[in-house]
Amino acid sequence: MIWNYIDVSVLPVFLVAVVLICVAPGPDMVYIVATGVAGGRAAAIRASLGITLGVLIYVIAVAAGLGVVVSDYPAVLVAVQIFGCLYLAWMAFTTVRDARATQSQKATLRSDWFRRGLVVNLTNPKVILFIVAFLPQFLGNATNPILQLLMLGLLFQLVGLIIDIAIGWSAGSIRDKVLARPGTRRTMAYASAAAFAALAIVVGIDAVIAITQLGSMFH
Repeated sequence: MIWNYIDVSVLPVFLVAVVLICVAPGPDMVYIVATGVAGGRAAAIRASLGITLGVLIYVIAVAAGLGVVVSDYPAVLVAVQIFGCLYLAWMAFTTVRDARATQSQKATLRSDWFRRGLVVNLTNPKVILFIVAFLPQFLGNATNPILQLLMLGLLFQLVGLIIDIAIGWSAGSIRDKVLARPGTRRTMAYASAAAFAALAIVVGIDAVIAITQLGSMFH
C-alpha cells in the first residue's frame, strides 16, 4: 500500500503553508489577473491550467533529481530567466497588437492562453527553486521520498489551480461587466500589456543579477 511509503502527518501544516503562499500577491497573481482582464474568464481558466501543467512538470522533474542539476549548473536557470523575460515582453507586444486589431483580424489572433500559461510558468526559475527548496521540507518520515514529493507536488498544484481559477474568474467577470464600450476593452488590454511588460522587467532584472553573480564566481 502507498500509505506505507508516505507520511500524511505533515499535510495539515503543509496545506496551510501552501494556501498562504498561493494567496500572497506575487508575479503569478499579477499574471492571472492580467490574463483575466485581457481575455476574460475562459482565458484565465486556460492560463491556470497551463500554469498547473508547468508545476506538475517541475514537480516530476524535482522528484527525478532536478535539484542536483540546478545546484551543479546554475547557468541553466539564467538561460530560463532570459527566455522568460523575452516571452513576457512578447506577450505584452501581442496583447497591444490584438487590442488594435480589427474585428476580422482578431479571428486569426486568438491567443492560446493555455500555452502562454505553461510557457510563463516553465520559464520562471523561481518556481524551480521554490519547489526544490519547499517540498523537501515536508518529507517527514516518508520511506519513499519520491512518492512523498509527488504527493506534495500534486496537492500544491491542486490548491494553486483552485486559487488561480478563482482569481482569474473574478478578474474576467469584472472585465465582462465593463466592456460595454470598445474604448474600455482597449484600455483594459493596454493595462494587461503593461502588467506583462512589468513582469518582463522584473524577470530581466533578476536575470542580470544572476548573470553578475555567475560572473563573480569565475573571477
